[in-house]
Amino acid sequence: MYDLFEKFAHRYDLHTPPDHYKHDHAFVLKRASALAPGGRLFDIGCGTGAFLEKALAAGFDAYGADSAPGMVDVAAARLGPGRVRLERMQDLAEQGTYDVVCALSWTIHYAETAEELRDVVRSCAAALRPGGLLLLQAANAPLMTGDVRIDREPGPAGEPDDTVFIHSFRPLGNAEHAMEADYVYASQALGELLTERHHLRFCDPEVVAEAMRGAELREVEVVDPQSLSPFVVGRGYRG
Repeated sequence: MYDLFEKFAHRYDLHTPPDHYKHDHAFVLKRASALAPGGRLFDIGCGTGAFLEKALAAGFDAYGADSAPGMVDVAAARLGPGRVRLERMQDLAEQGTYDVVCALSWTIHYAETAEELRDVVRSCAAALRPGGLLLLQAANAPLMTGDVRIDREPGPAGEPDDTVFIHSFRPLGNAEHAMEADYVYASQALGELLTERHHLRFCDPEVVAEAMRGAELREVEVVDPQSLSPFVVGRGYRG
């Protein structure tokens, strides 16, 4: 388990405030609202529950799961009981339960093998109600440059530029479409420092799209394919 998601889960919204993802959240909610306003939604890798909070406010019957106990604890405190559960994406086993299933922030790339990626996508498809919508946010490794980016945020008591989050994404150019993600979190006010490297696989939206087609999803599309973090979207059977 990565410390960024577990040991420092309670700091996640400090260095990566939910506002950072406002455009991603808005995209998912717009697509979901067009299909099933007020429908049942499931967020895989829900993290601190920031997106689920917005989905609930938008009228969805929203639920989520995360594999990191720390993230689940933070999300449960934000959303209340019964909305989030501890579960790996590989263990999703519901059938025909949701109008919308989504996975944001490159969750899908923590699959360790091509077979596992296909199995996860098939499980997501199976969890959809007839005609339901699957949205997976993908990393676009072919467009990554390895540039170092630095975000500065207020500290826990509003201290200017106290909290620093440094990140760099380096594609490895191998058959797995793998990418190394380096993260550094530091807070001077809290005296905290974390340095961590994540290994992500299948970081190509076309690879994710092909897995969706293999799961017999229809109308599969890569939205904004020239962005660094596009969505891959597909529809389930009409039933």
